[in-house]
Amino acid sequence: MNEGITIYLNMEEREFDKNEALIRKIDEFLLNFGIKYTGIRNVYTPIKSRDRDHAVFIACRALRDADWLKGKLAYVSIIHRTDACPMEQIKLDNMQKPSAAKLKYYERYYQKSHTLAHSIVVDEQGYLRDGYISYILACKYGIRPDIYEAFIGQPLKKTVRGRHILRNNDTWRIKSNKSYIWNYTLRNPVVPGDILKADTKNGPQFICVDGIDYITGKEFCEGYRNVEKHMRERLQCDI
Repeated sequence: MNEGITIYLNMEEREFDKNEALIRKIDEFLLNFGIKYTGIRNVYTPIKSRDRDHAVFIACRALRDADWLKGKLAYVSIIHRTDACPMEQIKLDNMQKPSAAKLKYYERYYQKSHTLAHSIVVDEQGYLRDGYISYILACKYGIRPDIYEAFIGQPLKKTVRGRHILRNNDTWRIKSNKSYIWNYTLRNPVVPGDILKADTKNGPQFICVDGIDYITGKEFCEGYRNVEKHMRERLQCDI
């Protein structure tokens, strides 16, 4: 995870010389943060792989804060490799067998959606860090999941992306289409569509899960609020 960044700019096609000068300035600027241009359009990667989590974080922040990029910087996308390790090379040492109920919850979601609820994360030595049930289901159904890498010693957090919802009598409805991110540390299994109670700047509110992701790196793992409770309800379709 955090293997690099892709930079998108707002530029006038006819201003070729100005555009080239701006790109060169970005290349030189990012070297200050240990990030180099790869030679592939818009793609930059850390010079030192072991420092990538910190380097990518500070580079993204510096780009957003640069006054000379105001109006020129469209957005920065963080690159995450999804093929960090072949399935057959994942090491399962010290993994505890999941409960039958938890496995069933995730498997029923897969059977209905034909999609794993979340991905798999390994460390740089191929040891599984998270996503054991996704691994089990991938093996059982012969599918190829996304496999991310998070370094040993760096924190790893599971997060949920979701939208605020409101209850009207016995019916839930979407309050806003804007998505937010929360840390998910509860023991309850969670899949897209689940309804949770989350801490927000306006106090506890209900959300519907749109997706489940992972983040790693000290700075990336700071700043998100937590999910407080799994409501054991779903916005759509019972599982």
